[in-house]
Amino acid sequence: METQGPSRRALFRGQLLSKPVAVIGDDCFVEAGIVCRSCGDSCPESAIRFRPRIGLPPQAIVNETTCTGCGECVGACPGEAITLGAARRGDAS
Repeated sequence: METQGPSRRALFRGQLLSKPVAVIGDDCFVEAGIVCRSCGDSCPESAIRFRPRIGLPPQAIVNETTCTGCGECVGACPGEAITLGAARRGDAS
């Protein structure tokens, strides 16, 4: 599976770290109102947490500091919404 490289804007602004991390895309089941926690259950580092939202399923959030880029969540995602990409500096949740 190929991942898209960092944007030129992100490189220019110095917003990237050197390690890959999980990136949850817009195809996540939660965006369709479906509760799914497959990514969080599969993460050996517990780097994926779920932010509660009123009236909507909890949103998966990746802690980029804790994420090791192992890819366990990529294979576990039934919606194929997770890829490995570059971390952004200072954006750990």
